[in-house]
Amino acid sequence: MSRDRWIQLIAVLGLIASTVWIARHTYWDELSITTPPKGEAARNPYYAVMQLAGHLGIRASMIGSLHALPPDAIVLVNSLHDDLRHGSVESLQAWVQSGGRLIIRSDTLETSEPLQVWSGIAPVPPDAVPARPARSADDDCKPMVVSLNGVPSGRSLALCNLLPTGLTSGRVPSWSLSNSDGIQVLRVAIGRGELTVVGPGMLANWNLPKGDHAQIFVAAAGLRHGDRLEILGRTRAEPLPVLLWRLAAPAIVFLSAAVVLTIVRHLPRFGPPIPVVPPIRRSLAEQIRANARFAWRTQKLRSLRTAMRRALDEAAQRRIVGYDRMGPRKRAEALAASTGIDAGTISAALLADSAGSVNEHRAAIMLLDACRRVLTGSEPNRRHHA
Repeated sequence: MSRDRWIQLIAVLGLIASTVWIARHTYWDELSITTPPKGEAARNPYYAVMQLAGHLGIRASMIGSLHALPPDAIVLVNSLHDDLRHGSVESLQAWVQSGGRLIIRSDTLETSEPLQVWSGIAPVPPDAVPARPARSADDDCKPMVVSLNGVPSGRSLALCNLLPTGLTSGRVPSWSLSNSDGIQVLRVAIGRGELTVVGPGMLANWNLPKGDHAQIFVAAAGLRHGDRLEILGRTRAEPLPVLLWRLAAPAIVFLSAAVVLTIVRHLPRFGPPIPVVPPIRRSLAEQIRANARFAWRTQKLRSLRTAMRRALDEAAQRRIVGYDRMGPRKRAEALAASTGIDAGTISAALLADSAGSVNEHRAAIMLLDACRRVLTGSEPNRRHHA
């Protein structure tokens, strides 16, 4: 064989040996990777419970208060410690005794002595539990005995994350799940209602799919098709914009419209503004004539006579030197010298007589106006001296 043939043979044998070695040292196995929850499952801690209830034909909804609980509903309270601000324990006990069905966690029962006294359920004292070796991860889920009315039924269900001490009940449980450490899950009848106690984390989204937790929850709570499950969740504060819109939507709309109109009003215009028309005023002469006609029609001529005398005085001050320093008699004589009208008649017209008749006022007004006309019609450089 040639040298090239030997090289090709050695390469093929090396490839075959590599393939055999890889095949002998390679195996296929399944690996579960836990991914964080997304969407509603990340926001709602009761998402798994609500999904389970929906698949069983049970109407599940969230409530934010323990007030006015429906008598035929099942209420799941995850933590009474935080949610008792919505109501008192006494009102919750009365609701159960009248026919309500309540589900609480065992750690909530442990921290509330009034609930223990009322329900007859209490945790097993730690000193009464024998010491046990630490459980490994593979030993986390254990089969539990199912009992009905205190009698073992022969069935078993797997429960994970066991309670550290277990529970004891002064009442005969209508349904229970227990082991050598005591009862882990139970349901007791109180009055016409029922109280169910479950493990602290059994109903969490990450824990409900484990073991037989879903089946345990349905059996322990006695859930049936058509039931109504109310879940008390922590109420979150309403966002400020949502609160304002709910309480004052009309005022917000009105204020927003006013702001928009104000902005539009002060925006620069595309063209020149419309010229402002100056206000039209009546001339002084027209105003005087109108007042005179009104006084003449109403026969109240005293004010018109006073105005006419004032107009004559102003004209005389411009035409007669020293007129403003003269007395009434001197003024009448100066006016008579300037107008050629009798001084006595002018003196009588200058005196305002409030008791005078209409005709007397008319005559005085006409005389005073005649004097004014004569004065204003004379030459500007003409002066009369008293």
